[in-house]
Amino acid sequence: MNTFKSYPCSLCGRTFSRKYDLERHERHVHSKESEEEEEEVVDSDDKDSEVEEREVSDEDNDELEDNEAYREWYEGAKEATEDMRREKYEKYIKDGMDPEMAREKAYLKTVWAVKRDFFDQYSTFLRSHARLKDEDVYTEITDDLEEKMEKGVEVDKAVKRTMAKHRSKFDGLFQYDEDDDVDESATDEGGDD
Repeated sequence: MNTFKSYPCSLCGRTFSRKYDLERHERHVHSKESEEEEEEVVDSDDKDSEVEEREVSDEDNDELEDNEAYREWYEGAKEATEDMRREKYEKYIKDGMDPEMAREKAYLKTVWAVKRDFFDQYSTFLRSHARLKDEDVYTEITDDLEEKMEKGVEVDKAVKRTMAKHRSKFDGLFQYDEDDDVDESATDEGGDD
């Protein structure tokens, strides 16, 4: 019998499977409720550009936190920075800090790296999407994928089926090219190839 502990938010009732996620939710969603929502323009060092920041609503936060792609990128970013966070945590524990406080401080000291990794992943996706969005094959594949999902097929299964159907379209990409450079220094000189 699998039992999962849940952590409900005392302010909105939303539940989380991990205490850390509840605490992050409370920090990011509910700590801003008492503040006024207003737009502000942030001046950058570059006089020709201005970056507009706006307060994010609870609805925006919930939508972002529930999005599977964002969650996947976030979890990947946390995993990629886990060693850094663990080192900070162990240092704080060694210095005599309370474990819960050490965990929070390690998070706060490494969140910049998590954000950097998350936005690197998102930027890579956006660059790829921008380069692909007008391509016929990409459009055909995404239309097919959306059609499957509209019929109720789960995302991962729809992607797998769609890729299987369209895989042959990429055969030309993997054809042997006599002009391909081979790094001969990387070959195994004594191997039986």
